[in-house]
Amino acid sequence: MIYYFSGTGNSHYVAEVLSKSLQDTMQSIESAQGIKQDEMIGIVTPVYFFGLPDIVKDFLERLSVSSKSYLYLVVTYGGKPGNIGKEANKIMQKKGTGFYAMYGVKMVDTYIPMYDASKNEKIESQIDPQIEEIITRIKERRIGDYLKGTVPVFINKACSFQYKQVRKTDNLTVDESCIHCGLCAKECPEQAIEIKEHVTFKKEQCMMCLRCLHHCPVNAIRFKNKDKGQYRGLL
Repeated sequence: MIYYFSGTGNSHYVAEVLSKSLQDTMQSIESAQGIKQDEMIGIVTPVYFFGLPDIVKDFLERLSVSSKSYLYLVVTYGGKPGNIGKEANKIMQKKGTGFYAMYGVKMVDTYIPMYDASKNEKIESQIDPQIEEIITRIKERRIGDYLKGTVPVFINKACSFQYKQVRKTDNLTVDESCIHCGLCAKECPEQAIEIKEHVTFKKEQCMMCLRCLHHCPVNAIRFKNKDKGQYRGLL
């Protein structure tokens, strides 16, 4: 079983390729009701400020697996994976188990508060070879931390503080081109958006996965009123 969370589509793509190649079932963490015990369980997630998205962290807290199950982690990132592997492993080790292997896939960075998606060089040609290497290692039940790009603790703490600022929903605005289609509210993993006369963010903060911004059909959603483009390369 492969459980995944994907904000803008990158992690969904990786989970889908893994699922087909490993002939395994994939399930979105957003809709996962029960947790199926299996001899092999994969977790696929994006990296948010060198750490786990809240929804994945909560899922791991609930996850109960046998220590005999080959539990592996695959993270997608644009810059570096940071210390996400240590964070994820720490959660599982409290339960007497842990990840047998941790892998990373470098992809296009879709986090526009820090990067300009419209100017971001696409690296799709480099993605599949990375996934194929991971698939080979999973089939061989490799053990080890294959993540590259950890950061010092003080940098990780600084990023955590910065994340608290950027995840405030008042950073998001909707311009007059909005057609009130409701897609942003429907797809929000935290149900933080509602459609009335205008698009309203009903929570003070969210994960800032930016699914609403990148998936908007008319590009009406902005971060701090700046248009830095949308990324739909793998949707």
